[in-house]
Amino acid sequence: MMRNPRLKKSEKESSEKMEEEEPDFELLENPARVLPAQLKVISLPEDSRYMPLKQVNIGGIVMMTDSKSDEPEDLIEPLPASSPMGIGAEEDEEEPEPPEPFEYIDED
Repeated sequence: MMRNPRLKKSEKESSEKMEEEEPDFELLENPARVLPAQLKVISLPEDSRYMPLKQVNIGGIVMMTDSKSDEPEDLIEPLPASSPMGIGAEEDEEEPEPPEPFEYIDED
């Protein structure tokens, strides 16, 4: 990697620190998608409320079973789907009136 000789010493040090501080891995609590290369190292916590019915390193859709069914569930309320009117459309906003009917006369 070529460095610009005109960079100040402090800029060089800060760019080197940024390169060094990047972590090698990241632990996710709720991974939504897993690549095939990640399947061999993926695991779930042993004390988790929901446990998989099959091994997670097989991949595909994972069905879960509730291991603590006697305790109350803490579920998140789903959000409604976005409106088909598009981005920025207000629900309060009324639709404009349609144009007045007209008669088309062909002059050919």
